[in-house]
Amino acid sequence: MGIFGRAGARKQDDTVGGDITVDRCWRNPALDAGVDAVEEGALNAGVTLLREARTDPELRALYVDALSEAAVGRSGQIRALLTSETDRQEAADILLWLGGTLISEAWKIRGAGAADTVGADRFKLFFATLTEAREPLLAAAEINPDDPVPWNGLQWFAIGMQLDRGEKDYIWQRVVERFPTLYPAHWGRLQMLSAKWGGSHEEMMEFARGSVESAPPGNPLTSMVALAHAERQLGRMSELASRRRYVAAIRMNVTYYSDQVKQELVEAARRWCAAPVEHPRDLQAHNLFAWSFKEAYEEDHARWHLHQVGDRAHRWPWGSGGDPAGEFAKARSRFGLA
Repeated sequence: MGIFGRAGARKQDDTVGGDITVDRCWRNPALDAGVDAVEEGALNAGVTLLREARTDPELRALYVDALSEAAVGRSGQIRALLTSETDRQEAADILLWLGGTLISEAWKIRGAGAADTVGADRFKLFFATLTEAREPLLAAAEINPDDPVPWNGLQWFAIGMQLDRGEKDYIWQRVVERFPTLYPAHWGRLQMLSAKWGGSHEEMMEFARGSVESAPPGNPLTSMVALAHAERQLGRMSELASRRRYVAAIRMNVTYYSDQVKQELVEAARRWCAAPVEHPRDLQAHNLFAWSFKEAYEEDHARWHLHQVGDRAHRWPWGSGGDPAGEFAKARSRFGLA
């Protein structure tokens, strides 16, 4: 839900490409075990994990994202966990998970392609499934008014349902009032402001730079500038290709990461990594910087960030060219980390 590696849809827990694991971007054995259990149908493992993360919004958001992807196809079973005897706080956990799973199921139906590649029947099912996510997320927010995680999920509901900008801004405001530095919410907001979802490159970049400035010391939120540059580079290339300006698109691929862009990335990474504070999204942020520095031919920086993630690749942006595991493997080989 929060992470559209969300170029189109957030996907986690696929192991492909030999020893490379795509999208389990965390250092958390309990979550690994919980995701495995949920994929096998043991839903109580997910309930237990969410119960343990009630007081930590960043961890709670990560758990909801991972467990929702693991439970795709089981939203009916999650709904069945709710009974008249369910404890109120446990009901909030289950409602949050149900909403997240419905969003994941919806985006799975839609797929990651552009709108013109999605058939009318698939869009109809996408909207119908996504609509079901609203009520459980709002119910979870009503039980725990201070919890930002339901509102984080509602950002992806708003993007998919093509709500107007005022409604999207309202949801974003509900997040930042509760937890102003929630990492996946910033990822979602950046997507919401991007050109491909009706915003602009300029507004997206302004938001990303503001995220760097407001990031607490040692917080990976500074990686939003790497995400924004990746989105802008790939977006411009796509625009040129759609107009059949293929030579210009190739040139954009080669020249986008100017000295000015490189310096901005180096400074953003330094603000985080000079004295990092452990964070549930560290591996995700390292993946963003590794890919960006690879594209910028900043080999020492790329190698260092790749080393931090080990064998755990995030689908976005490694999957922007098709095969995330393959691209990640090529980068590891190029930088002597295979």
